[in-house]
Amino acid sequence: MNQTGEIKQFKLANGEEILCEVLQWEDADEIEILARKAMRLIMMENQDGVKYYAFRPWMVYQENNDDIIIINTTHIVGMGYPTRTLVLQYNEACEDMDEMHEQREREYEEKYGRETRMTAEQKFQENSETSGDKIDDYLQRMGLHDSASNNVISIFDKSKLH
Repeated sequence: MNQTGEIKQFKLANGEEILCEVLQWEDADEIEILARKAMRLIMMENQDGVKYYAFRPWMVYQENNDDIIIINTTHIVGMGYPTRTLVLQYNEACEDMDEMHEQREREYEEKYGRETRMTAEQKFQENSETSGDKIDDYLQRMGLHDSASNNVISIFDKSKLH
């Protein structure tokens, strides 16, 4: 069993290296890892051949501490325990990412004058309702949706038990 809240370094099948905080990963046979603050480690080289390393968010707009990422373990080809120096640099990059996220949220709220922050549950709820409406509209256009004698139960209808 892996420690939760532990920083891990993963080498992925596509060659990317990421560091993230593992929130849940019960055993090595489990196909999914719940993680947050996933940062991609990139290498750059200047004209003199000097190599530099930097962190970038692994997924676009998944930069809030509340954003949970699910990593499919079948795409991991290697795992390591990052060195103390690398963890310190990772933590600094996460702080920068968090500041960038907060700044983006403030700017958006100032521009549109409303609260933009949503919990994961609120995001799921909004997407589910939108998807359900789209399915209903599609069925209506195809002539497959008759509201008077509808025997199709939408999976997005929270008033129904499936």
